[in-house]
Amino acid sequence: MKEYPIRVVSKITGLSSDQIRKWEERYPILKISRSDRGSRRFNDRDLEVLQLMVEAKKIGFTLQEIGNYNIVDLKKLLNDIGAKKNKVNYPELEQLTSSTRPYFNHCLDALEQYNLTKLEKAIYDVALELGAVYVIHKFMVPFIKHIGRLWKNNKISKSQERFANAVIRNYLENYRSSFKSHNPESPSVLIATPKGQKAELGCLVNACIAVSTGWNPIYLGVDLDSGDIVEAAKSSKCVALLSSILFPLDDPIVIDEMKKIRKGLGNSFEIIINGKKSSVYSSHFEKIFSHQVYDLFSLPNTLEDIKNNLMKIA
Repeated sequence: MKEYPIRVVSKITGLSSDQIRKWEERYPILKISRSDRGSRRFNDRDLEVLQLMVEAKKIGFTLQEIGNYNIVDLKKLLNDIGAKKNKVNYPELEQLTSSTRPYFNHCLDALEQYNLTKLEKAIYDVALELGAVYVIHKFMVPFIKHIGRLWKNNKISKSQERFANAVIRNYLENYRSSFKSHNPESPSVLIATPKGQKAELGCLVNACIAVSTGWNPIYLGVDLDSGDIVEAAKSSKCVALLSSILFPLDDPIVIDEMKKIRKGLGNSFEIIINGKKSSVYSSHFEKIFSHQVYDLFSLPNTLEDIKNNLMKIA
């Protein structure tokens, strides 16, 4: 697992270094390791815990209430709340830190002017600020959501929405293809969504996170028949499928297609489903023994754990 100094963690989470130190001192859920010289060294799991604590605070929990949880129970608490209703909402702007907000504003200014150079520069600059892995879910995902929301509320035109999505798609494609080497030691994962699921950007985000966590991704894209997914998985010798389930939220076809995929690939094949709103299908996805991830911050660790388990078995 990668390690990060506290100043980098502060940038990624939006918490001050003092806050992070106090939280570690007071709450057992945080168990930060130390270097030989005694300085804190944070790994991806620590970053996930900090992000979950921030989300719990936004909902209204006190740190005293959740400070003695373990990471599994805290994730369950937040997922259960997210699954019950639609009362709890996390506006994408709240996910931004003080260091990423200026880049976000630069992107919106560039969008208004249809300024391709300015928009691309803001995205690549924030990638340098956050690092390649965290720019995806700490900046790109909020930006994707914000563009969609602006368009739905008639705050930007259809042409502006298309312009922004073309730049985002290009960035994600370049990110994915920048990891060129196929590692024969690593398992392969199929990136695809079942019939009716057409969120291409969500699929590309999955591919970027998969490749950054050491998988060999095979990208098929969106809206595929279950039979095609099963055939591709068998022919490519993939050991896992990663799917984004987003909209619609009441589609019986998705449930049926995922059941067919499980039946066609057998119980030892790993199925990972992500998407915050996919919790509405939670009980159905449990029956097909899938891993369900409702927040992108947890997806890298989930993929890392599954990959490591598979490599141990192999």
